[in-house]
Amino acid sequence: MENLFETLVEKLRKGIVSFVYRKKDGTERHACGTLYGIGHTIKGNSIHHHSKFTLAYYDVDCKGWRSFLIDNLIEVGELRKGTIAEHHDICLALVVKLKEKMKKDGVTAFAYRKVDGSVRYAHGILSDNIDVTGQYFVYYDTDKQEERKFRIDAFIGFGEPSSIEVDNSFVSSEVPQATSGKSYNDFSQLDIKTILAKKGIDIEDTENFMIIDLLPELNKEQLKDLIIKATTRLTEL
Repeated sequence: MENLFETLVEKLRKGIVSFVYRKKDGTERHACGTLYGIGHTIKGNSIHHHSKFTLAYYDVDCKGWRSFLIDNLIEVGELRKGTIAEHHDICLALVVKLKEKMKKDGVTAFAYRKVDGSVRYAHGILSDNIDVTGQYFVYYDTDKQEERKFRIDAFIGFGEPSSIEVDNSFVSSEVPQATSGKSYNDFSQLDIKTILAKKGIDIEDTENFMIIDLLPELNKEQLKDLIIKATTRLTEL
């Protein structure tokens, strides 16, 4: 049983796995879940002598968190990659957990993938601001002493670098990968739209909008990027 459980955990941390366990009422539950991004948060201090321990996992079919007694594990199936939709649902569920953890514990360690494809290990607390598009998670970075955000679909997991195992093979090749050559603070149309939306300005209504209105919303790196882009544009004109 112990070897079967270790096999399941190893696979769950790498992707989506089908497995079978016995529920409290004696019936069998055929589940399809993952521990990608949360492998180090398994309840219990050890996988040895685990008769009273439960394993919490994200169920991709129910789109929610489930758990079962470890000793009730019956069978472990094959490992597979996640689809775009599954990847989004898992990241969204993890971000909800991140928010709950920040509310409870304050400063929280976590990781996400930046625009250039590299991994950012951060420490942060909840921000009062939210992203109106629903595609980003906004937080206050306690290391950088500034507000930052990341794409929800780019979330990797909780913990310090030593406790987060980054596996690039989890997501199917159908999922768009980050484009190299872009900086973390690079401006996209979506970023500009979000900033304008906070000011009540629709992206189509630009007649009464000036670039100077953006300045209070930018950090130092973003301001630098904006100046460089503006200078480049002036030379082209």
